[in-house]
Amino acid sequence: MIEYISGILIIKKPNLSVVDVNGIGYRVHITNNSYEVLPDVKKRVHFLIFFHVYENGQELYGFIDEEERYLFTKLISISGIGPKTAINMLSVLPPREFKNRLISGEVKMLTSLPGIGPKTAKRIIIELRDEFDDIDSSDLPLEDNSINNDAFLALKNLGFPPHLITKAINEVVSKNTNLSTEIVVKKALELLQ
Repeated sequence: MIEYISGILIIKKPNLSVVDVNGIGYRVHITNNSYEVLPDVKKRVHFLIFFHVYENGQELYGFIDEEERYLFTKLISISGIGPKTAINMLSVLPPREFKNRLISGEVKMLTSLPGIGPKTAKRIIIELRDEFDDIDSSDLPLEDNSINNDAFLALKNLGFPPHLITKAINEVVSKNTNLSTEIVVKKALELLQ
């Protein structure tokens, strides 16, 4: 079992990286969240690894922190969720926010991912919700609605990290729930800058 890989980052892409370890290049599949915090190419990198062996091959999945790797292993323990699906799911949101949304039962967030239908989304929520009892209820996202979703997408398109966007939107709408999308975006931008 491979626990971690440390070496020089040779290739850095949103879904994979190559790490040179003493002259051997290891291809490591990663999430977008891990990609965002990777050092520059030709710098040292350290990945926690999940080593997946299957009938026709072997793959390495790398994570910057234990929280993301733990969530990955929990996702692939669910029938019908393979490593590639799990890595794509974890690329949508940071691990903490992903767990928050699972706990709050956001089926819509999961069904927006390729290959995840309503039945699979509900099964994921049911099987994993009890695993994450360490989350403070004040961290949970506010009620899912089109204004919050539109504001989130607008701010994400501006390049802000998803976890900061959610925090800013939650703060804005906690003071007044009857705001238009434009006002939510404007007030959240003030908090983000």
